[in-house]
Amino acid sequence: MDRQSRILPAGILAVMFAMVFLTGCTTEEQKEAAKKYQQQAEYYAEGNSFDKAQKVMEQALEQTPKDEDLQEAADKIKQKADEMKNYNETMKAAIDAVEKDDAKALDELQESEEGKALAQMAGDGGSYIYLPEGGTTGKGIGFYNFHDCGCHQWYYGDYKDGKRDGNGIWYYTSSHTEDGNLYKEVYNGEWGQDMPNGKGHQLIVLGDKVDTDQKFKVKDGLFYGTYKIKDKLEDGTVVTGKYKLKKGKYVTISDKELEANNFAVPDKPHLAIAFLYDKAGELKSCTMVYAKDVTKGVKHFYQEDS
Repeated sequence: MDRQSRILPAGILAVMFAMVFLTGCTTEEQKEAAKKYQQQAEYYAEGNSFDKAQKVMEQALEQTPKDEDLQEAADKIKQKADEMKNYNETMKAAIDAVEKDDAKALDELQESEEGKALAQMAGDGGSYIYLPEGGTTGKGIGFYNFHDCGCHQWYYGDYKDGKRDGNGIWYYTSSHTEDGNLYKEVYNGEWGQDMPNGKGHQLIVLGDKVDTDQKFKVKDGLFYGTYKIKDKLEDGTVVTGKYKLKKGKYVTISDKELEANNFAVPDKPHLAIAFLYDKAGELKSCTMVYAKDVTKGVKHFYQEDS
């Protein structure tokens, strides 16, 4: 009796062997399902949708939990997701600084370890775009590196299919100046074709000194149109005039015209921009723009030495 009681019926043995097989082996269907989940996760990761990628990888691992290569791929996605989370926190802090027009806070963010990590990730001449709602269209912020100067700028505004399109703010700030004063250059206006296009306002400030605070018409980052000059001579006389910009360059007055109007021609390389008149209409002065100032536009959308 004792011996017979230890012998299990054949039906029960078959069930037990089946359970061992199911728990210890992976079917071809499970392997195929895991492969498809992994491909989907990699697709999400390429689009920087790491939360979705992680969830799909979990489904893949449920199919083949003992697959070491799959587990390694899942770990890499998790690591990348954690890195992206840190980058996005930096981008959120940048949004706050730009919205408050806090150049000092933005400069400090750039100089922080988080800011340097973001710059390194973006790479030389590269960029990183963050849209809080996800996707490539909507309102977001972009970080842009420039290899020609080793500097970077921010764009906060509308995107369409990953390109700047609509209204946005182009913001550059730096404390790496000769006198240590904070420099900022801001263009706030219309964008199209991933460049400033339309109407906008430019503000340039070094420390407490305002260099430019003016509205411009913009085409592909360069200013154009006719603009007024208001100036004051040494004797206090207020004089006015106008100048023209074409493709970011001044439409100038020749030296011959200067001499014909009794103006002294400077020895230094120059461009004479506009005649200035007093209230009585008498010709009083002329504005000189020197070689380094010949181009006007939104920073990094033109060559400064052109």
